[in-house]
Amino acid sequence: MDFVTEPERQIPVTHDVDVLICGGGFAGVAAAVAAARNGVSTMLIEKYGFLGGLATGALVITTPPLNNGINREIARRLMSWNSYAPDLTWEDAADSDEVDGLAGLQAYDPETAKFEFVRMLLDHRVEILLHTYIAGVLHSNDQIQAVVVENKGGRSAIRARVIIDATGDADIAAFAGAPVRAVERPITMMFNMADVDTEKALQHLGSWQALKQVVRKAIERGDFAFSQKTDPDFGAPGIFAAQLIHKGQIGVWGGMLYSNRILDPREKTRAEIVTRDEAFLLARYLKKHIPGFENARLEQMSTEVGIRATRNLVGLYVPSKDEVTNGEFADTVARPYRNKRLALPYRSLLPQQFDNLLVAGRCISADDAIMGRLRLIPVCSATGEAAGVAASISVSRGVEAAAVDVGELQSMLSDQGVEL
Repeated sequence: MDFVTEPERQIPVTHDVDVLICGGGFAGVAAAVAAARNGVSTMLIEKYGFLGGLATGALVITTPPLNNGINREIARRLMSWNSYAPDLTWEDAADSDEVDGLAGLQAYDPETAKFEFVRMLLDHRVEILLHTYIAGVLHSNDQIQAVVVENKGGRSAIRARVIIDATGDADIAAFAGAPVRAVERPITMMFNMADVDTEKALQHLGSWQALKQVVRKAIERGDFAFSQKTDPDFGAPGIFAAQLIHKGQIGVWGGMLYSNRILDPREKTRAEIVTRDEAFLLARYLKKHIPGFENARLEQMSTEVGIRATRNLVGLYVPSKDEVTNGEFADTVARPYRNKRLALPYRSLLPQQFDNLLVAGRCISADDAIMGRLRLIPVCSATGEAAGVAASISVSRGVEAAAVDVGELQSMLSDQGVEL
């Protein structure tokens, strides 16, 4: 590989805050609100021009129940716009029932979420910086001193006492050199179709799950070219559809593309082109051949291809699938679903090497066998909320993140409505 030498330059420090949240998805939003409401100066940076991350940008707009901690606050805000209608059958399911399977998914409106997330942050005086990319970190020994960012204003640095990595890809941890591991999962382009006669379509299909068989047979007949896999694998549903919050609107999972180099910009570019092209082909086929889709239109496609996993933290502890599903940790700080056993320990949010870094969202530390359930929206919010409260304690008490009193953290989470 050829190289050029960049001249040495001084980078201006444009912000100096107590807590910096990197990434504005569900995890980052929850972390920012949780930190700021406990009295520390808080800033959030995000690459998009809106919040919600892949949940809004990649149209991951069906979720398991939002019924514990900050998720209840998010649910109430969405419900005030008739943009989320929880199914109480799943809300109150027995402990033995998995509320985070495909059958329990509940739809919400992404545009309302974008609006309300900004309101939540502004209500708590969180400073927001959009259209901003992370370019690196500056660190000395076991302290991250600043995060280097780039945007239309150029290159700058943001200094913070505590940093929360809510990037989804463990970017801050990886830039700093904390132990992370690469993860391979199929990727999917989501799209919405409007003006679907859902009753007629379900009479023909029997269920939305049957869509994959119909599409697979069409591909086998050569009705249209399609390079992606259609059947479930690695916790991904393959071709799938779900009714959304608005009448006549369905969300479609457009198959699965496999790549082990999705962090390579060239490979991600290829993935964007392939999955978007084939989503158009699939939408056209549905409209032409499936009863109920005759008057349908492709309403919206993902801002970017949906990525399930890239990197995960190898933290102070890597809980196993059995430990997480049993949820009996002395340092439990995240229990995503009310009255359910699934839980995570504080140690899953802590890197091995850095004293002022916390990780939240789908890149936390846990065994790969359980990550299919831990990358879902309610878990991202729950870990974000825990990280935000922990960061506020770290700043207020003047202690390292790993030295935060877990009892105090649990008590503060409980006071904020988290049923641990």
